[in-house]
Amino acid sequence: MKYLLFILTLTLSLQCTAQTQIINLTDCDSYINESSGDYYRKDVNNILNQYEGIWKWTQGNREFILTLIKQKHHYTQYANDNYYEDRLVGHYQYKENGILIADTSSDNLNKDYSPKVIFNLTCHSNITSLSFNDYKKNKEYDVFLEKISPTQIKFTGKEEGDVLVSRSAPGTYAPIYPGNTFPLKMVLTKQ
Repeated sequence: MKYLLFILTLTLSLQCTAQTQIINLTDCDSYINESSGDYYRKDVNNILNQYEGIWKWTQGNREFILTLIKQKHHYTQYANDNYYEDRLVGHYQYKENGILIADTSSDNLNKDYSPKVIFNLTCHSNITSLSFNDYKKNKEYDVFLEKISPTQIKFTGKEEGDVLVSRSAPGTYAPIYPGNTFPLKMVLTKQ
């Protein structure tokens, strides 16, 4: 009986000391130690929910489809990062004349940094990309999403300043190509 009581007490004390600190994604004032493993950047106000779904832009013979999924309590562990967060991940397809030009739908969306489409909510309630990759041109874009109405978002992309994009092998690089595969300014409609 004493052994059972000891195990129960030990279990309860461990649960009490291993508490996760929940921080609202829109909180600008909290210091966050991203390597501690004990905090969760949570979408307390469910702002990311408004961006979930399939969004489409068409102009003439061109079509861009962006699919966004909210991941709750996603564990991120990479280099010094060690925390949980709510985030938007997804994929895109771009077509011209009905021909598929770019498609990232085969990405593994559970990886920390390898998906080509990852968005985060900043402390000022802005939706910005952690990653938005144009793999056809070897470019990374800074992308901002702005809610225009319940059924429309504005997509604004800006090319990052890097001249070269690193490949998987250290020290190897691939040249970037001029232009972009898809438009960098679009208004997308929820499907």
